[in-house]
Amino acid sequence: MKYFCSLVSTFFLSSFVAAHEKPVISERWISVTGRGEVESVPDQAVLRLGVLSTGRTATLATELNNKAIQAIFSVLSAKGIKDDDFETSRFQLSPQRQYRQGKQPLITGYQVSNLLIVRIRDLERVGEVMQAAIDAGGNNFESLSYVLSDNTEQLEEARLKAIDDALVKAELMCEPLNVEVGKPLNIQELRQGGHAVQPRMMMEASDSLTASVPVKGPSNLTSFAEVQVKFSLK
Repeated sequence: MKYFCSLVSTFFLSSFVAAHEKPVISERWISVTGRGEVESVPDQAVLRLGVLSTGRTATLATELNNKAIQAIFSVLSAKGIKDDDFETSRFQLSPQRQYRQGKQPLITGYQVSNLLIVRIRDLERVGEVMQAAIDAGGNNFESLSYVLSDNTEQLEEARLKAIDDALVKAELMCEPLNVEVGKPLNIQELRQGGHAVQPRMMMEASDSLTASVPVKGPSNLTSFAEVQVKFSLK
């Protein structure tokens, strides 16, 4: 009797749930990616340059490096670069080893590397500042990039263009299928940023004797955004 009552209860409960369930409707949608780009003129150059020194002892190598770095600091200040616009990016002290077969490596000296990041806001003086840093002892040139100090507006515009691009792609894909694109169901930003352009540089041994390193910067930069949009289909 108890088992029968349990079966009856289960039957009525299942019937109640089935009666109140909403019919399942297959959702039709399409997912596409869009990309937007905005061109703008750079307003800042970022120079990564430092000093590489070697010495028989760690103390000697560090002293030589410190002397050259302090000279570069003085030159940058003299050239009108503000204190907030240059800073140490990386400092490294490492032993130099001579490897011998069947024996422990022999430490022959030490190497110190001190890399600086210098922001140059007067783009007409990039070559001049570079040459001054080299003349002061900078012997470890890593890179020169042209960037925007603030690309917030450019990124916002790029996002809008990316969404428009996604809509155009969705409509093109649906047109031959006689399907209309509906409202967006989900929008996700995949990537955003700006391309820091590395300029072409012509630099020879004789250039160190000239007034400044010849540098030609870019005329524009690209800020971009990529989005993924899920559209419903009518």
